[in-house]
Amino acid sequence: MDLTDTNVRYLLAIYHLSQARLEVSSKDIADALDVSRASVTSMMSILTDKALVTKQRYGKVHLTAAGSRWASLLAGRTDELARTLQARMNLSYEEAWKAACAAVSTLPRHCLEAFPRPERSRTESIPC
Repeated sequence: MDLTDTNVRYLLAIYHLSQARLEVSSKDIADALDVSRASVTSMMSILTDKALVTKQRYGKVHLTAAGSRWASLLAGRTDELARTLQARMNLSYEEAWKAACAAVSTLPRHCLEAFPRPERSRTESIPC
């Protein structure tokens, strides 16, 4: 699937927000990514067309099965890179995770699919 850097950022944010709460709203996404609600609405249309999310009438957003698989894969890669950055660069986990999120969103997709998926060990939610 062809995903842009921005698609990846939104998927990761939705995934992490959905780990902390049952329903994710457009406002939650906008706050997490520090973007306007209009930007979220526009991106939800794109992600819906790609069959990665569904959006209910009053703004509740849910990952589809495909969206959840992609987001889980991307989050796993982000977690792995964040742990490496934290250990090697004397960063807090939050700083390392945000840097890893930025890196993962720009890596070619073949880099993300080339190695086995690590076990998830992170419990906190830190959107990009």
